[in-house]
Amino acid sequence: MKLSTRGRYGLRAMCYLASNSSRGYISVSEISDKLNLSENYLEQLIRLLKKEGLISSARGPKGGYKITRDLDELTVGDILRVLEGNITISDCVSGDVNCDDKCDAYYVFDKIDKVLNEAIDSISLKNIINQEV
Repeated sequence: MKLSTRGRYGLRAMCYLASNSSRGYISVSEISDKLNLSENYLEQLIRLLKKEGLISSARGPKGGYKITRDLDELTVGDILRVLEGNITISDCVSGDVNCDDKCDAYYVFDKIDKVLNEAIDSISLKNIINQEV
């Protein structure tokens, strides 16, 4: 499994917001400049994160975006699922494809999925900004 740019850039943006949370609202242009990401693409990702309630926005000269939840409660898994969808290595394990007979590989895929999801759900934004990963 490989994360798309949506997941990678979105997680980087959320880490930037987390590490600057004491400053209040942060503009997309600042995030874009500091992380060297396309502002237009970043705006699309920010809209998805806002729609799911992970960040809020404010308009005006001191406007921008900020994280809505406690940093120790917001996990990498929460962010990646908004941006990437279900985190899985195989459609049969996620239930997106119905397998009548589970092949031997199914159990390997299932175990990998469980370990992967437990890992991303165990890492909070606070862990990341405190470098406790």
